[in-house]
Amino acid sequence: MPVGANHVRLPDERRICGRCHQTAVYDPAYAETLFEYVARIVTDQLGLGLNIGADFTLVDHLHLRRLAAEMSPGLGDGQGRVVWLFVHKGRKRVMYVLSGLPQTLLIQTVAHEWAHAWQGENCPLLQDPLVREGFAEWAAYKTLQEMGAIKKMTLMAQQNGLYGEGLRQMLKLEQRDGVPGVLAFCRRAE
Repeated sequence: MPVGANHVRLPDERRICGRCHQTAVYDPAYAETLFEYVARIVTDQLGLGLNIGADFTLVDHLHLRRLAAEMSPGLGDGQGRVVWLFVHKGRKRVMYVLSGLPQTLLIQTVAHEWAHAWQGENCPLLQDPLVREGFAEWAAYKTLQEMGAIKKMTLMAQQNGLYGEGLRQMLKLEQRDGVPGVLAFCRRAE
């Protein structure tokens, strides 16, 4: 997206538009608070508790790119846009998220990736990308619904491709069978 004349240059050389900068999350303590907020929503309201917890770290673009390259050569080569990374460190997981994301996008990203961690624990053989990504988008959508982010929810439901189609499928399933039905479907879809 064009960043416009009022863009902000970050210390890691990224440029973000002035509008995104207004709600961008740069403070690690505040980002941790948002992470804990999302964890409560997805755990308490959606039933996506994790057996193996997850830590959270806000990082700049250069750090995230280095981590991505270490985990998967080619991923951190600058060709793709990496905004998060889940890393296993022994029995712990660490979710690294890019600093400077608008608050709503950070929340959406954390909820989406938390759902993938839940899938890893509860349905590790799940291979269907429509179900995997649709379920993760559904968790993000429900988290945004809790915070009243109607505009972002509408955009998510209208998106094309795997994410949008999968989300619409999960929302239809939830309407018919409720949250427990969505979880059961995900577990059976292996």
